[in-house]
Amino acid sequence: MIWRFGGIAALIAAAFVDFYYGLFRSPGLYPWTGWAALGCIVLASSAWLRPHRALAAVAATASLTFTLVNPLDKEFGVAETLALTGVLAVTTHRARSRRDAPLIGWIVIALVTQPLRYPLGPTELTLAMALVVVATGVVASVGYLRLLGNAREKQVAAVKAEQKAEFARDLHDFVGHHITGMVVLAQGAGRIVERNPAQAKQALDRIEEAGGEAMAAMRRMIGMLRDDAPVAPVAGIVDIEPLVAAEPRATLEIHGDTTALPLEVAGSVHRVVMESLTNIRKHAQEATTVDVQIQTTPDWVTVKVSNDGKPARQGNGFGLVGLTERVQALGGRIKAGPGIDGGWVVDAALPTGRATA
Repeated sequence: MIWRFGGIAALIAAAFVDFYYGLFRSPGLYPWTGWAALGCIVLASSAWLRPHRALAAVAATASLTFTLVNPLDKEFGVAETLALTGVLAVTTHRARSRRDAPLIGWIVIALVTQPLRYPLGPTELTLAMALVVVATGVVASVGYLRLLGNAREKQVAAVKAEQKAEFARDLHDFVGHHITGMVVLAQGAGRIVERNPAQAKQALDRIEEAGGEAMAAMRRMIGMLRDDAPVAPVAGIVDIEPLVAAEPRATLEIHGDTTALPLEVAGSVHRVVMESLTNIRKHAQEATTVDVQIQTTPDWVTVKVSNDGKPARQGNGFGLVGLTERVQALGGRIKAGPGIDGGWVVDAALPTGRATA
């Protein structure tokens, strides 16, 4: 939205410049040329600010037609040149296949031939060559930015694919944990149902509770499944202490009861701590202190990892993409950025199950 307002302001300023130098002041013999010049500017501006292939083609055709049939010895306008340059940039950015190459070439021709509206001479040839350089630079720059954007999209897709595979492994272990408990309880209930019906009833209630927990885990993670993912053991809260102990600068504080956390939540807390410590070792080597704090309440568990390193972006962001996928899949939130007192802070909150229910 900001670039749109900036483009409109630049076009209005350029149009005033054109008006000052007499672009729209048509002599009596050719009264239509001023309106035609204004129409070319409006068409090109519309194709820039409201990108569409058909509109871009119409704008380039109108501009080139005006260049070829213009009966006046008049300079081309700054506003139309600016608008056509914007059309070229937007069309190149939005191109989806080689079929858009003729349209891009057509816009380039309309742009670089504008000096032909004036009697051809060394100055006009120089201006045309300058516009060729501008058009080439715009196409090359936008194309390079597209390549960078595509490369980042592929990296993000790879991170998400890896995260999906990890969710599949975790889901296998989470549900397997609950199902195993249900089987054991069912076997015990079957043996004692005749001797102690009350105790058998308690076992059945526990089976129902375990089934509900398994279904909750499946609902939170079913969207991240991959069928070909191998099974791996799940890390939890008890595995965080060795992670912190391996980092000499780090200290760990755990407040509240973490033993009752669902496995998928405990595994996500472990992953937040592990990814944060990894980023600190890679990108905050000058940090002297690292604080890891875990706090549990009946409905939520929060994890905060902070360091006193430089408050700059620590890492390329792809690790955070994976963490965000994981935390949001469980109904939680995560934020990473500079701390109030400097340094870098990763702050996450995950529901323990009852809040989500």
